[in-house]
Amino acid sequence: MSSNDVVEPVLRSIAKAESHIRIEYGTKMVGVMDTIGDHPHFAMMLQPGSVAVLSGRPDIDTMYKASVDLAAPQASRLLSQRATDWYVFIENVPTRLWIEDGSYRTVQTVTMFVTDDENGITGEYAWQRYYPPDAPSGDGDVPLPERALNNLQMHQTLMDALSGGDWETLESLLDPDCIWAQRMYPGSVEGGEIVDLRSAADALAHVRQWHAAVRPDHVIILNRQVTDWYVFSEELWVVRPDGEEARQYRVAVVYAVNQAGKIEAALGFGKAMEDLSPTAGQKLGLAFYPDGVGPDPASRTGYPEG
Repeated sequence: MSSNDVVEPVLRSIAKAESHIRIEYGTKMVGVMDTIGDHPHFAMMLQPGSVAVLSGRPDIDTMYKASVDLAAPQASRLLSQRATDWYVFIENVPTRLWIEDGSYRTVQTVTMFVTDDENGITGEYAWQRYYPPDAPSGDGDVPLPERALNNLQMHQTLMDALSGGDWETLESLLDPDCIWAQRMYPGSVEGGEIVDLRSAADALAHVRQWHAAVRPDHVIILNRQVTDWYVFSEELWVVRPDGEEARQYRVAVVYAVNQAGKIEAALGFGKAMEDLSPTAGQKLGLAFYPDGVGPDPASRTGYPEG
């Protein structure tokens, strides 16, 4: 296998995402649907307090046409990017012109584009930061990323709770009004289906059904990016649907973390189930070494000498 076999699918993925981004500037969204493939699903914060979960080209086309009267994209500044053969994740500082009052507003966002269709993107999952970062201590020391470390521990605890069926722990991690918009597993609909749940109670009920249906064995973290206001992760779930032989599927999810440290949104999508990879029987993608180390450097909890 040549390097082109690995690199070319990633390049095509980036090209589809960038074609979609580029056509939003100066076009009043004319032609934007030409960059979107079949069976699209979108879950995105339109502005703080307003989150849309949409499926199908007609609803997404309507959203773009309506957006022309609200705001016009002016610029993007991509702080970070992760690209694979099936998604592109970016952290962005975009500026938009708000039509009603003529103001320019610059914000901080994260967006995950699903790029697994030859004709364009089939998903856009976006969140906007709306609360300020914690103030530094001011004592002159270089601060450790304590909130990010806490979010890392929270994400690891979430993965353990989801795979182990620990519903009490899962409930403790979610904001009561958590938005849960992810692909439904198992499923047979072409292009998949997305759930649109608007409370922790509904999310818990859904996850219980998912757990009973797919019977997760373990989860492997393929990619993870942790900050003080979100966690992005690509996860490989090893499951035994209906108690049968092990299968796997990949998902990529933006977990938005509110100011209180709770998950207020879990937005993402995934690939169809497939045969188990030879190395997927191992539990990989660990967050802490050695086992038992916690996120708090001051307490030394779990450290070999602590």
